[in-house]
Amino acid sequence: MNKLTKRVSAAIGSLALVSGALIAAAPANANTITIKVMTPNYTDAMPAYYEDLNKRFMAANPTIKVEHENLSWDDILVKGRTLISTKSYPDVLNLNTFSEFAAEGLLYKTSDLFSEAKLSDFVTAFRDNSKYNGVEYAVPDLASARMFFINKAVFYGAGNTKIPTTWAEVTAAAKKIKAKYGSKVYPLAIPLGSEEAQAEFQIWAGGNGGRYFDEKNSKWVINSKANLKTMNKLRSWVKAGYTQPNPASTNRTDAFKLFSQGRVGMINASVFFPSTLKDYKSKVDYGVAPFPSASKSKKPITLGVQDYFMGFKKPGNQDAVSKYLNFLFEGKNYAGFLKAAGGFIPATKSASSEVDSSLLPF
Repeated sequence: MNKLTKRVSAAIGSLALVSGALIAAAPANANTITIKVMTPNYTDAMPAYYEDLNKRFMAANPTIKVEHENLSWDDILVKGRTLISTKSYPDVLNLNTFSEFAAEGLLYKTSDLFSEAKLSDFVTAFRDNSKYNGVEYAVPDLASARMFFINKAVFYGAGNTKIPTTWAEVTAAAKKIKAKYGSKVYPLAIPLGSEEAQAEFQIWAGGNGGRYFDEKNSKWVINSKANLKTMNKLRSWVKAGYTQPNPASTNRTDAFKLFSQGRVGMINASVFFPSTLKDYKSKVDYGVAPFPSASKSKKPITLGVQDYFMGFKKPGNQDAVSKYLNFLFEGKNYAGFLKAAGGFIPATKSASSEVDSSLLPF
């Protein structure tokens, strides 16, 4: 009995030691938090960038685990629209809109995530665009501006001498390109597919004084006279055979590829287009100019696009979200982000001092 008692006592003692060890280890596990990060795939270099960034972040912050989903723009836009209805919010989201989430009270104020010293490094105009009802709820990650590009060999080879500044001059230039190259080259690319139709149309409509929303009267004006005139002009170029086939189903990426292959004479494109041409190993020598407007009496417009990082409010995630975003915007990490994204306008003053020379026209 004594031996049995000793064995039982020893066993109980061992269990107590093991239990004590488990109890002692529990707090470390209890303090670990997982954050979900959702980002768009600007380029094929983004997955490798985030894999490295997340690995280094988790090594520096062992109590924070990152689950990352890098999606195509089409997929993330669909998911972004359903986040509110499904309530399946990530902790960190990178998207081209934030106000609807702010309106629902879902986002942290940027002052809850960044110090004022850090926020002051963001370009002021971009910070202003990141406000909802006067309060910043997102930080800009980058910006894109658009301009009018020409294929110099095609454009000047057709006998054109001056980059168009009006729609009439676009028509005249397109007519010469079509006469010179026939079906081998599309004089003008107009991508109105699902990828960026709203931006493409806004470029042309803006040059005619058109817009989507009348802020002064707080109403939508999509079917305004200026917009209808713009659509009729685009239709006339399509009917004349001055554009690629089926503009309504042509995405921006498709049009960019055609230009890179030397098969397009004129196109509206983004600040990252030079980088895209390099990725395509294109040999096209291009020129850049402001967008043509409807007539000399109309002012040319500049179209700018800005994307954002935002943090969603969840119980206990504020510190982890703050640490992740601050880590991403550290000098070298943000420089890596811009490089992987492929030639956008930096959102911070410190990064703007090292802008690629190809971005200067923008």
